[in-house]
Amino acid sequence: MTYPFFSFLDLWHPVLTKVNDSQIHLQQEALALFCQEKRDCLLSKATEKALQVCKTYDFPTDKRVGRRKKLAGRINNSNIVSELVFSLSNILVLYNDRIIHKASHLGDVTFGEQLKIWLTVLEYSEVFIEISSRKLWGERSRWVIVVCLQIFKCIARLLLVFQHKVGIIQNPPVTPLKRQSASDVQLQDERRVQWQSATFTLKKSGRVIRRVEMAPPIQGRLWKPLLKLNLPEEEGAPNNQALSTLHTFSETLYVVKPLLHLGSMYYCGQKDWKPWLLSLAADLTSIQLHRGNLSQRQRLELSRRTIALLLYLLRSPFFDKYTKHHLLRLLNTLSKHVPLMGLVLTPLAQYLPMWQDTYFYMWST
Repeated sequence: MTYPFFSFLDLWHPVLTKVNDSQIHLQQEALALFCQEKRDCLLSKATEKALQVCKTYDFPTDKRVGRRKKLAGRINNSNIVSELVFSLSNILVLYNDRIIHKASHLGDVTFGEQLKIWLTVLEYSEVFIEISSRKLWGERSRWVIVVCLQIFKCIARLLLVFQHKVGIIQNPPVTPLKRQSASDVQLQDERRVQWQSATFTLKKSGRVIRRVEMAPPIQGRLWKPLLKLNLPEEEGAPNNQALSTLHTFSETLYVVKPLLHLGSMYYCGQKDWKPWLLSLAADLTSIQLHRGNLSQRQRLELSRRTIALLLYLLRSPFFDKYTKHHLLRLLNTLSKHVPLMGLVLTPLAQYLPMWQDTYFYMWST
């Protein structure tokens, strides 16, 4: 016998089962959401505690890390730091050389020597001044400072040529002192003083005569004419051999060449061939006109200027059109096939654009 109530339950059993399943599913979803909210709440509390600990012990947070990254980007400039170290080290060497020079020489420093010292300091620090001005004030201010420095160098060199009769100006004007020979300077001065006190020179003939009181005993005399005292040329001695009119003109052309190059570059552009050709023509003319009767120190400086003509292979626009491709290919080949050469040549290849973009690297003189 079938009761109506049980038949009613059998009829609604599938519906009731679905309702129960849906309720269970909703309960599971609610439990999952509750657990997720609790987890997020715990994570947020843990993050807040971690930030408080960072602030307490001065650990870098996100904002402070960003600030420090910006600060590191401003300070960590290898080019500026390396040029600063280079400039300071050379200036320190110059300062020590001047101390040794003053200790072994009497007399005040002349205005011409002061000009040489200032020119030398400027030669050592001009690259650092240029890249620092570009970093701080921009491209336009950088070129203003470059022009001002070149004008000062030109005026100082012209004063040395015409007023102080320096002759061919060395680069740098004050050369580093050789410390191996610095100890012999005092001995040479003593020999020179003894020679001057023991002899005198005739005005008309220029013959050197020994004084009577300085004559050796009769048995020790050689009865031969005195020979001139030949001392080695002192390191850092001024190069004061007077130049002829033609040589003075050639040195003047060499001195004003940077201003001519800057002016032509201003009117024609940095990548134009006219400034490059004008500077090369001025260098070749100056070297050719300097051929003649020169001292040993002047000939050495002229040889240095002749070798420096090779820099025109690395100066734009010749470098951009001809030298760059071959040079980079050579550096890449050597770095790949020669062991350990990549450690040196790869940074060198990456540094070439920096050299090309810095005026005083390429066109200092």
